[in-house]
Amino acid sequence: MTDEPFRPSLHLTPPKGWMNDPNGLIKIGDIWHVFYQHDPGSTLHDRMHWGRASTRDFVSWVHHPDALAPEGEWMCYSGSAVATDDGVKLLFTEHKPLPSGGECQRQSLVHADLDAGTFRRDPANPVLTSHGAGVFRDPKVIRHESSGRWIMLITTGQEIAFYSSQDLVAWEFESVFGANDGFHTDAPWECPDLFELATPEGETAWVLSVGVAGGVPGGGTGTQYFVGDFDGRRFINRNAPDQVLWADWGRDFYAAQSFFRSDGGTPVWLAWASNWRYARQTPTVAFRGALTHPRELSLRQTPGGLRLIQRLPETVRRSLPLASEAGPGGVAAYREEFTLAPGEVLRLFGEDTPQLRRSEDGRSLMVTRYGAWAETAAPAFAGSYQLPISDGPLRGEVYVDHGIVEIALDDGATWITEVHYPDALTVAPEVCRWSPQEAA
Repeated sequence: MTDEPFRPSLHLTPPKGWMNDPNGLIKIGDIWHVFYQHDPGSTLHDRMHWGRASTRDFVSWVHHPDALAPEGEWMCYSGSAVATDDGVKLLFTEHKPLPSGGECQRQSLVHADLDAGTFRRDPANPVLTSHGAGVFRDPKVIRHESSGRWIMLITTGQEIAFYSSQDLVAWEFESVFGANDGFHTDAPWECPDLFELATPEGETAWVLSVGVAGGVPGGGTGTQYFVGDFDGRRFINRNAPDQVLWADWGRDFYAAQSFFRSDGGTPVWLAWASNWRYARQTPTVAFRGALTHPRELSLRQTPGGLRLIQRLPETVRRSLPLASEAGPGGVAAYREEFTLAPGEVLRLFGEDTPQLRRSEDGRSLMVTRYGAWAETAAPAFAGSYQLPISDGPLRGEVYVDHGIVEIALDDGATWITEVHYPDALTVAPEVCRWSPQEAA
């Protein structure tokens, strides 16, 4: 790998080329296997492969040869992985651009031997076709134990379609969700996920997440989620249709996917730490794209209902030194706890403009990002947006890794993920009072 200042030390990045969506996340034994959208020959997203890496701790990564490669015009788009009695199976979207300017998408099955690093496409492929739908991609496959079937989620534009199967080859349509629920723009929903979590009352609820490909409050792409019930055929939202829940308010948390794990452990997910508004212009050289830190998932009961809670695994958190305990030279990867009173700000990287500013009434948070390189290369990168917060104490922890900034507030109830490309990487964070003169 090249020595680049903005290559993170803990987060997964490709050795070279392009990276976007995490794919095929699966835990086998004590190894976490991560596949991802990869173009090894370009940093601009062109001939899409499935890259592959593995880890035991989400701190040190082992890179493997690409798992899937295009066949002719058919490229390898997003998908998922499951473990069966017959080994690991990958299901992914084959994507082909059409001369008319449209696209053709279909779902295919791959039999994987992760130990040998071999991947064999099923002769029955494609196992599911779109029958003319323009957007028909990103299969997320889960095991629904109570019905004894495999369930596939497919994005079809502004909805998520559910299919079922006994053998991962023959699929039957079940239902759709989303036309009248949640946040919608002209951009499609992408990269759905579905997982079951315990509630504080000792019951369970299902969480459905989808990526929104444009128009979200922070600008560009984002990830929303729904809390509801799933019976193996249809998803029922427990909240009002117009209730919008964001998994992360930041501009760089997209295409989140959870790991398939049959050991009954805590659900964990990763996301792409970038945004389609500027992903192709970021100022790295040998590579573009990174995945977020892993986050363990749970539910909390709030006055508004059940809400998703995300926390860094303690092993990952402890691998980041406290910025306040770093030596005179500072560190480029660190963590730090902080508290923001009304009117206070959080500064990172020694920049004059604070990254977080709490309003004087304490009920909103301004998030700001600046980048001199972006003024001409990617104007959409810089700017500010607000998110609502409660007017009580605001405590959080910031995790920084060579410019990738992930901020957890309210014990994991609110997250903000933003990628920065600052002039200085090793300056410790600072909380201080906002001066009115600085707003001029």
